[in-house]
Amino acid sequence: MARPKRGKTLERRRADEAARRAAAATKTSRRRSVLLAVGSVILVGAAIFLVVMQPAAPGLAFADQGNEHLTAIGEPHLSYNSHPPSSGPHLGNLANWGESDLPVPPELYVHNLEDGGVVLAYSCESDCADLVDGLRQRLAEFEGRNLLLMPYPDIVDADGVARRAAAVAWGRVFFFDDLGIDSAGQLDKFIRTFEGIDHHVAG
Repeated sequence: MARPKRGKTLERRRADEAARRAAAATKTSRRRSVLLAVGSVILVGAAIFLVVMQPAAPGLAFADQGNEHLTAIGEPHLSYNSHPPSSGPHLGNLANWGESDLPVPPELYVHNLEDGGVVLAYSCESDCADLVDGLRQRLAEFEGRNLLLMPYPDIVDADGVARRAAAVAWGRVFFFDDLGIDSAGQLDKFIRTFEGIDHHVAG
Protein backbone atom coordinates (compact mmCIF):
# COMPACT_ATOMS: atom_id res chain seq x y z
CA MET A 1 0.00 0.00 0.00
CA ALA A 2 1.32 3.43 -0.92
CA ARG A 3 2.08 5.75 1.99
CA PRO A 4 0.62 9.29 1.88
CA LYS A 5 3.04 11.89 0.90
CA ARG A 6 4.48 13.87 3.76
CA GLY A 7 3.68 17.18 2.07
CA LYS A 8 -0.03 16.43 1.85
CA THR A 9 -0.16 15.35 5.52
CA LEU A 10 1.47 18.62 6.57
CA GLU A 11 -1.02 20.55 4.47
CA ARG A 12 -3.89 18.70 6.13
CA ARG A 13 -2.52 19.45 9.57
CA ARG A 14 -2.18 23.11 8.71
CA ALA A 15 -5.71 23.15 7.25
CA ASP A 16 -7.09 21.42 10.36
CA GLU A 17 -5.24 23.85 12.64
CA ALA A 18 -6.54 26.83 10.65
CA ALA A 19 -10.07 25.43 10.87
CA ARG A 20 -9.70 24.97 14.64
CA ARG A 21 -8.43 28.51 15.03
CA ALA A 22 -11.26 29.89 12.91
CA ALA A 23 -13.82 27.92 14.95
CA ALA A 24 -12.27 29.14 18.22
CA ALA A 25 -12.25 32.75 16.95
CA THR A 26 -15.91 32.45 15.89
CA LYS A 27 -16.83 31.00 19.30
CA THR A 28 -14.96 33.79 21.09
CA SER A 29 -16.61 36.41 18.90
CA ARG A 30 -20.05 34.98 19.57
CA ARG A 31 -19.37 34.83 23.31
CA ARG A 32 -18.19 38.45 23.25
CA SER A 33 -21.32 39.52 21.33
CA VAL A 34 -23.57 37.70 23.79
CA LEU A 35 -21.79 39.28 26.76
CA LEU A 36 -22.05 42.74 25.19
CA ALA A 37 -25.76 42.23 24.49
CA VAL A 38 -26.40 41.00 28.04
CA GLY A 39 -24.41 43.91 29.47
CA SER A 40 -26.38 46.40 27.37
CA VAL A 41 -29.67 44.90 28.52
CA ILE A 42 -28.54 45.09 32.16
CA LEU A 43 -27.44 48.73 31.78
CA VAL A 44 -30.70 49.75 30.09
CA GLY A 45 -32.69 47.87 32.71
CA ALA A 46 -30.77 49.56 35.52
CA ALA A 47 -31.35 53.00 33.97
CA ILE A 48 -35.08 52.33 33.60
CA PHE A 49 -35.23 51.05 37.18
CA LEU A 50 -33.54 54.20 38.49
CA VAL A 51 -35.90 56.45 36.54
CA VAL A 52 -39.01 54.53 37.62
CA MET A 53 -37.95 54.23 41.25
CA GLN A 54 -36.83 57.85 41.58
CA PRO A 55 -39.56 59.84 43.31
CA ALA A 56 -41.22 62.46 41.16
CA ALA A 57 -40.19 66.07 41.66
CA PRO A 58 -42.69 67.97 43.79
CA GLY A 59 -45.19 70.31 42.22
CA LEU A 60 -46.91 70.56 38.88
CA ALA A 61 -45.11 71.33 35.63
CA PHE A 62 -46.45 74.17 33.47
CA ALA A 63 -45.43 74.85 29.88
CA ASP A 64 -42.53 77.28 29.54
CA GLN A 65 -43.92 80.60 28.27
CA GLY A 66 -40.58 82.06 27.31
CA ASN A 67 -38.30 84.83 28.54
CA GLU A 68 -39.62 87.90 26.70
CA HIS A 69 -38.58 91.14 28.38
CA LEU A 70 -41.11 93.91 28.98
CA THR A 71 -40.40 97.62 29.27
CA ALA A 72 -43.19 98.26 31.81
CA ILE A 73 -45.60 96.29 34.01
CA GLY A 74 -48.60 97.58 32.08
CA GLU A 75 -47.22 96.55 28.70
CA PRO A 76 -49.59 94.09 26.95
CA HIS A 77 -48.36 90.49 26.89
CA LEU A 78 -49.71 86.96 26.64
CA SER A 79 -51.69 85.63 29.60
CA TYR A 80 -49.78 83.57 32.12
CA ASN A 81 -50.71 79.88 32.28
CA SER A 82 -50.52 79.39 36.05
CA HIS A 83 -51.65 81.27 39.16
CA PRO A 84 -49.16 82.35 40.42
CA PRO A 85 -47.28 82.61 37.09
CA SER A 86 -44.16 80.46 36.75
CA SER A 87 -42.63 81.74 33.48
CA GLY A 88 -43.28 84.17 30.67
CA PRO A 89 -42.88 87.90 29.93
CA HIS A 90 -41.17 89.94 32.63
CA LEU A 91 -39.23 93.10 33.34
CA GLY A 92 -35.46 93.27 33.11
CA ASN A 93 -34.93 93.98 36.82
CA LEU A 94 -35.46 91.82 39.91
CA ALA A 95 -37.64 92.06 42.99
CA ASN A 96 -35.69 92.17 46.26
CA TRP A 97 -35.05 88.76 47.77
CA GLY A 98 -36.45 88.04 51.22
CA GLU A 99 -39.91 88.96 52.51
CA SER A 100 -42.27 91.48 50.95
CA ASP A 101 -45.32 92.73 52.85
CA LEU A 102 -47.10 93.46 49.58
CA PRO A 103 -47.76 91.28 46.53
CA VAL A 104 -45.02 91.57 43.91
CA PRO A 105 -46.39 91.75 40.33
CA PRO A 106 -45.63 88.67 38.24
CA GLU A 107 -44.11 90.89 35.57
CA LEU A 108 -41.39 91.64 38.14
CA TYR A 109 -40.93 88.44 40.17
CA VAL A 110 -40.89 86.11 37.13
CA HIS A 111 -37.41 87.48 36.43
CA ASN A 112 -36.44 86.22 39.90
CA LEU A 113 -37.59 82.76 38.82
CA GLU A 114 -35.55 83.03 35.63
CA ASP A 115 -32.50 83.77 37.80
CA GLY A 116 -33.01 80.55 39.76
CA GLY A 117 -35.29 81.90 42.46
CA VAL A 118 -38.20 80.31 44.29
CA VAL A 119 -41.22 82.38 45.30
CA LEU A 120 -43.18 81.41 48.41
CA ALA A 121 -46.66 82.88 48.09
CA TYR A 122 -49.60 82.79 50.49
CA SER A 123 -53.22 83.84 50.13
CA CYS A 124 -55.15 84.01 53.36
CA GLU A 125 -56.87 86.93 55.06
CA SER A 126 -57.06 85.43 58.55
CA ASP A 127 -56.17 82.35 60.58
CA CYS A 128 -52.95 81.69 58.72
CA ALA A 129 -50.31 82.87 61.19
CA ASP A 130 -48.88 79.34 61.51
CA LEU A 131 -48.62 79.01 57.73
CA VAL A 132 -46.85 82.35 57.28
CA ASP A 133 -44.56 81.62 60.25
CA GLY A 134 -43.65 78.31 58.66
CA LEU A 135 -42.81 80.05 55.38
CA ARG A 136 -40.70 82.59 57.27
CA GLN A 137 -38.81 79.70 58.83
CA ARG A 138 -37.89 78.58 55.34
CA LEU A 139 -36.33 81.98 54.68
CA ALA A 140 -34.22 81.52 57.81
CA GLU A 141 -33.34 77.87 57.17
CA PHE A 142 -32.39 78.52 53.54
CA GLU A 143 -30.58 81.78 54.31
CA GLY A 144 -28.52 83.01 51.42
CA ARG A 145 -30.66 81.20 48.87
CA ASN A 146 -32.75 82.97 46.22
CA LEU A 147 -36.11 83.03 48.00
CA LEU A 148 -38.91 85.59 47.91
CA LEU A 149 -41.82 85.40 50.38
CA MET A 150 -44.94 87.45 49.71
CA PRO A 151 -48.73 87.54 49.87
CA TYR A 152 -50.42 86.77 46.57
CA PRO A 153 -54.21 87.12 46.24
CA ASP A 154 -54.88 84.73 43.37
CA ILE A 155 -53.47 81.27 44.10
CA VAL A 156 -55.46 78.75 42.06
CA ASP A 157 -54.33 75.23 41.17
CA ALA A 158 -54.62 73.52 37.78
CA ASP A 159 -58.14 72.32 38.64
CA GLY A 160 -59.33 75.85 39.37
CA VAL A 161 -59.38 75.31 43.15
CA ALA A 162 -58.29 78.22 45.35
CA ARG A 163 -55.31 77.30 47.51
CA ARG A 164 -53.73 79.01 50.51
CA ALA A 165 -50.10 78.81 49.44
CA ALA A 166 -47.76 77.95 46.61
CA ALA A 167 -44.05 77.55 45.99
CA VAL A 168 -43.14 78.73 42.49
CA ALA A 169 -40.06 77.99 40.40
CA TRP A 170 -39.52 78.39 36.67
CA GLY A 171 -42.19 76.24 34.99
CA ARG A 172 -43.21 74.52 38.23
CA VAL A 173 -45.68 75.22 41.06
CA PHE A 174 -46.27 73.32 44.31
CA PHE A 175 -49.72 74.13 45.75
CA PHE A 176 -50.50 73.49 49.43
CA ASP A 177 -52.84 74.67 52.20
CA ASP A 178 -50.81 74.02 55.36
CA LEU A 179 -47.38 72.95 56.49
CA GLY A 180 -48.09 69.50 57.88
CA ILE A 181 -45.38 66.85 57.87
CA ASP A 182 -45.98 65.81 54.26
CA SER A 183 -46.40 69.27 52.71
CA ALA A 184 -43.48 70.70 54.72
CA GLY A 185 -41.23 67.92 53.42
CA GLN A 186 -42.42 68.49 49.87
CA LEU A 187 -41.83 72.23 50.20
CA ASP A 188 -38.28 71.74 51.44
CA LYS A 189 -37.62 69.28 48.61
CA PHE A 190 -39.08 71.78 46.10
CA ILE A 191 -36.70 74.49 47.29
CA ARG A 192 -33.67 72.18 47.23
CA THR A 193 -34.58 70.84 43.79
CA PHE A 194 -35.32 74.05 41.89
CA GLU A 195 -33.57 76.93 43.66
CA GLY A 196 -30.43 78.07 41.91
CA ILE A 197 -31.20 76.76 38.41
CA ASP A 198 -30.60 79.47 35.83
CA HIS A 199 -33.21 79.66 33.05
CA HIS A 200 -31.79 82.30 30.74
CA VAL A 201 -31.91 81.32 27.09
CA ALA A 202 -28.43 80.75 25.71
CA GLY A 203 -27.44 83.34 23.14
